[in-house]
Amino acid sequence: MMEKFQEHYNDEEIQILSIQSESEDWEEHLIYISEEINFFSNILGSGLKETVSVEINKEDASYLKKQLELLNKANEFHLSTFFDYKNKLEGLKECDDVQCENFYLKDHLVFKTTLRKHFKDFRQLKVLIFKFLKVSFN
Repeated sequence: MMEKFQEHYNDEEIQILSIQSESEDWEEHLIYISEEINFFSNILGSGLKETVSVEINKEDASYLKKQLELLNKANEFHLSTFFDYKNKLEGLKECDDVQCENFYLKDHLVFKTTLRKHFKDFRQLKVLIFKFLKVSFN
């Protein structure tokens, strides 16, 4: 992101570039979370099959799989909401006053808070899954 900033940019231009850069990161992160959820669901699902010789706590595996399904629904919602936000963000380029920019900045900060919570929830679930896998396969 820093290489995009030039010395001649004013504070407003830097803020716009920062918002755009952060938004690109969110998109990548939301898409990657979808991939991780599928990966963990497959691992947990394979442990629930009768043909697997590893002894696991099937109740815990089912619980974690259910939590992944719920988180996946939330991630799909956030990804959909993000694409709406991204389209709306195009209007920021047309702003010609601080009031207009503040409108977009407020939306950005609200969305940022929501995504931070979502990312934190996912990290916490991953920690539980890692602990479960460590106990199950040791």
